[in-house]
Amino acid sequence: MNAKKRRAVLFWSGGKDSAVAYHRLITDPAYRDCQVSTLLTTFTEGYDRVTGHGVRRSLVEAQARSLGLDLIASYIPKTSSMRQYEDITKAVLRSEQDKGITLAAAGDIFVEKQRMALLRRVGLMGCCPLWEKKPPQHAEELIELGFKAYVICVDGAVLDASFVGRTLDREFLRDLPTGIDPCGENGEFHTFVFDGPIFRDEIRCKLGRVVHREGFHFCDVLPQSMALRRQGAGKALS
Repeated sequence: MNAKKRRAVLFWSGGKDSAVAYHRLITDPAYRDCQVSTLLTTFTEGYDRVTGHGVRRSLVEAQARSLGLDLIASYIPKTSSMRQYEDITKAVLRSEQDKGITLAAAGDIFVEKQRMALLRRVGLMGCCPLWEKKPPQHAEELIELGFKAYVICVDGAVLDASFVGRTLDREFLRDLPTGIDPCGENGEFHTFVFDGPIFRDEIRCKLGRVVHREGFHFCDVLPQSMALRRQGAGKALS
């Protein structure tokens, strides 16, 4: 008789770490008793974009559809404090508990003590399938597995704007300056995954304009339908 699986919510940014964490959860026998049923993404009010990454909600919804999973959108204010973020996240997690969720998974390589403490206060067990994975090994595995991702945000204090909007591949990794973590574990860069072995369909999207805000360079990612509408408008005006 098969053991009953424990239902889990996965913290999901739309980037490489959460994507590879999900791949590990569904392929590694060590997690055969865990079943991810829900993705939890934090968005910023007024922007409707992933907090800290700037990815449009519609693209994260497309990822969830391609994975066949439910998406929970948690909203925090533009000027949210850590206390506000934790209070809002706790309320969402407790609501999921009421639906039978017992685990909360995340793509942390170096486990965040604050996240683990928050989960303990809620009464959920934490699960980090990438815990203490060596960043160079993780970056190489991402490429070997066939994940495709855009670099959609870089910290201007350590990387110039030429790095944003690029595909995360071996050439990108070779071009990183000395001292930059190949997985951006110090916040050097963030990514958006648009294809890979976990998805039923590729996320159709196109890179948009680059903007500079509060020391960071962001590259907008447009859903294909929006990109096509803009191209059509351009032709009509030409």
